Amino acid sequence: MNYSILRILQILEVKKIKINGSILDVGSKKSISNVTNFVSTKETIVYLDNLSNNFNDLNMDLESIQQNVKYSFNNIFLMNVLEHIYNYQNCLKNCFNLLSKGGLFFGSTPFLFRIHPSPNDFHRYSEQSLRRSLEAAGFNNIRIRVLAGGIGICFYSLIFNITKKIPLINNFLIIFFLGLDEFIHIFSKNFRSTMPLGYFFSAEK
Repeated sequence: MNYSILRILQILEVKKIKINGSILDVGSKKSISNVTNFVSTKETIVYLDNLSNNFNDLNMDLESIQQNVKYSFNNIFLMNVLEHIYNYQNCLKNCFNLLSKGGLFFGSTPFLFRIHPSPNDFHRYSEQSLRRSLEAAGFNNIRIRVLAGGIGICFYSLIFNITKKIPLINNFLIIFFLGLDEFIHIFSKNFRSTMPLGYFFSAEK
């Protein structure tokens, strides 16, 4: 298993989405590890990253509000980016400005997850903070869902970078920790929402 459990869950969410129109992957450049590689579309995905050296990619400082944006996209993805942006509200506003009227905005961010600089790691967001931030940027029809949660699955995620180096062990660990969470769920019905691994959100302009 090469992908973390969080990334696997993000991929499963993206596969459910029916996409129409142009696509922008914000804070990303073309890579075999991109979650947007699993979007079901015939459209060419455009990437936006101020660190990219590819002349086909858009270049933008996400932390500063961009005036007179010349581009517009029907669908925008912001996958595993918000935690790396210090001025995250400006990032969300830039995404809003890049989105066509009636366009769809999708994103995901970790919560109980290890520090992973890229090049920095600044924030973790609760469901309440995500909703308030998206509303402040101008989005509506906001939907936020927990991407797994619980003591077992979060602990598994935290040790994944170590255990992935041992062949086959993660196949057994994931079953054990999911079973542990199912057992705990018998006694505490809301522990998944209070110990979320991460969130997936969608919104409209």
